[in-house]
Amino acid sequence: MEREIRNAIFQEQKRQARQANLIEYLLRQGEPLERVGLRYRHKDHDSLVFTENAYYWNSRGETGNAIDYLVRHKGMAYNTAVAELTHTDIDATNMTLPPTPKEIFNFGKIILEQDMRRTIAYLNKTRGISYELIKQLITDKLLFQEAETNNIIFPMYDETGGIVGAELCGTLTDKRFKGIKPDSEYGYGYTIQGKSDIKYALFFESAVDLLSFVDIERLKNKPIDNALLVSMAGLKDNIINYTLNRRNEPLQAVLCVDNDEAGSNFIKLVTAQIEGVRAFLPEAQYKDWNEQLKAMKK
Repeated sequence: MEREIRNAIFQEQKRQARQANLIEYLLRQGEPLERVGLRYRHKDHDSLVFTENAYYWNSRGETGNAIDYLVRHKGMAYNTAVAELTHTDIDATNMTLPPTPKEIFNFGKIILEQDMRRTIAYLNKTRGISYELIKQLITDKLLFQEAETNNIIFPMYDETGGIVGAELCGTLTDKRFKGIKPDSEYGYGYTIQGKSDIKYALFFESAVDLLSFVDIERLKNKPIDNALLVSMAGLKDNIINYTLNRRNEPLQAVLCVDNDEAGSNFIKLVTAQIEGVRAFLPEAQYKDWNEQLKAMKK
């Protein structure tokens, strides 16, 4: 019983340590950090960026929480790092080991719905996405439907053509749902690629906005051949960094986010981190690309 109580206490300490304010801890330790927009950057390593409880070492493609940073870069034992971040004493002989790594995403475990009428109806009737585009996405295996929930699955592919994650969207018109499939690989997003030499990487807040942009450009007779289109499923600068770092050719990042305060703040954050970033937003009277598409079709 005593061991179970100790382990329960340690689990809570680990939770607190993972959520500890890493920036405050490092500043107290005299770490040379400088504020850049909404984040902090290490003065000795330009690509090492910190948020309150996480870090991103973009040039290495590495990220983690407060515990991870102290273990990997301060040489601390796991239990020591937890104690440091929670200001507690830990008896390592009576505690459990760190949690095992998360499971690898397995697309084969998802039961797919062969009748995709719910997906087609939602994207076409509710969201205004053209039937031609939807049909092409299904053919190209860029669109699926989950049998259990009828959620739309926007698959995330890696460089080898394997599916390493998925963005989800509900198909109920009166109840919005958006999310990421558990165990999706960090740093990836739903992606559509042009057919010619890729020069630009366009980043959107959702897969629906991405598809809306494709249809808008089609209505304007502007094919998107030289661009990589990526959904961040939110506002996630780590996806931008990971996408640009994974490509063999240099790409110019273009932020195609919403016309709102959050989008504006995100643009400031990313432009402070990455040189040459541009912003290309929906027309001023529309909040996002889907709203603009539906207005154009009316």
